[in-house]
Parts: sequence; structure tokens; C-alpha cells
Amino acid sequence: MISPADGVISSIESHERHPDLDAPGIVIRIFLSVLDVHVNRWPCHGEVTLNRHVPGKHHDARSDRCHMENEHNLVMLRRSDQKMVGVRQIAGLIARRIVCPVSIADQAEAGQIYGMIKFGSSTELILPDPELVGVQVEVGQRVRGGETVLATLPMNEKTAG
Repeated sequence: MISPADGVISSIESHERHPDLDAPGIVIRIFLSVLDVHVNRWPCHGEVTLNRHVPGKHHDARSDRCHMENEHNLVMLRRSDQKMVGVRQIAGLIARRIVCPVSIADQAEAGQIYGMIKFGSSTELILPDPELVGVQVEVGQRVRGGETVLATLPMNEKTAG
């Protein structure tokens, strides 16, 4: 799983039940300052199964409330092994415009640009199967979109096609 954005890892959270997966998951959150490139890139290959915009507030992207209350756009990808991976673009205090012109059934290629958040914001990588995820980054680490490996999530060989 490569980084979907340039920025700094602001948190790594494990969830017993993540609402977007309806299953256990890990969230790796990236803070993008106004000096970072604000394009978003696909973290892996897959097919778009959901593109959902949710209106909300515009707290500072560094706020603890940002990821819970701010306007955001969630895209879910289905890998060839049927595992679901999410990428969430979160607007911030200054960044109030999310661009995500993707459609259901679009094919994602790892590292390819798919959207952007204008100015300062956060981007989340949402991964299933926490017991299989190998997190490769730590809080405070600077990452580059389309280049830095954030985590590994092995393919399920029985269902990969």
C-alpha cells in the first residue's frame, strides 16, 4: 500500500470495527500542510466500488475532531482478491474543496493521481484485516504520495484473479 498523499503521518489507529469496512481495520492518517502537493494517488490496484461525498465542518486538519466531523470524500476500492481498501480525503480549515472525479467501476492503478484537496488537509488510508497488515511507517514520518510504502497487506491467493 503506497501513500495516497504527500505529508506527515499524524496517526495510526486500529479499530475493532471500522464503519467504512464494517469490519476491523487500520487507519493511517496523513496531514498535508499548505506546502505539500495536494494531489491524491491510488494506494493499490483495484476497482472503485464507492465514491461518497459527506458534507461537514471545516476544523483545522490537525484537530482531533477533523477526521470525525469535517467534510470528506470516501472512495472504496476492491482489490482482485476481493479485499476492500478505503481512501478518505478530508477537508480542513483552509482546504474547503475536494476534487474526486471518479466513477463506480473505474479501475485504479497504484500511484495514479485520482483527485486532490485544495490547500491544507488530511488523507486517510483505511485497511482491512489488521492482523495481516504490516505498518511500515510511524507517526511523524514524512511520506511521498505514490512512492512511500505505508503498509503491506498480502493478497489472498485463493480469491485473487
